[in-house]
Amino acid sequence: MANLLEELEAQIEGAKRPAGWENVGVIREIGDGVAKIEGLTDAMLNEMIDLGHGITGLALNLEETEVGVIILGDYTRLEEGDEVRTTGKLLEVPVGMGLLGRVVNTLGEPIDGKGPIQSDVAYPVEKMAPGIIRRQSVSQPVQTGIMSIDAMIPIGRGQRELIIGDRSTG
Repeated sequence: MANLLEELEAQIEGAKRPAGWENVGVIREIGDGVAKIEGLTDAMLNEMIDLGHGITGLALNLEETEVGVIILGDYTRLEEGDEVRTTGKLLEVPVGMGLLGRVVNTLGEPIDGKGPIQSDVAYPVEKMAPGIIRRQSVSQPVQTGIMSIDAMIPIGRGQRELIIGDRSTG
């Protein structure tokens, strides 16, 4: 009996988890891809929200008592009263050479059936654009292959300047 008690105590000691803090809320209202969630007191603007069932949402409307979340997935699987959690991460998508030739959804998750994306770098979706000086100048013409569009609308590759027309009116 003493041996059994010692084994149980050892298993209990091994099962202890460090104390953690999670921001948990409840879906109050849901409809047409938008959910109103109560209880997410520390949600950030553009934060990814874990709605359960493998569905992610984006916190956009922050109010005192509730958070408006856009659901980035199949919202028909969610129900009022479901528990949701904040992730602490702003909306970000994977980037890199692993995305070449792949078909992804809005979160950068593959939907082409070729397995996971090989990328260890993710960039935030909302990020400051580089300054004008750092941008590449227009360096070469870009042609669409449709003669009427190419003749009427000159398009250049680059972002800094493309001045066309009389007296630089564009």
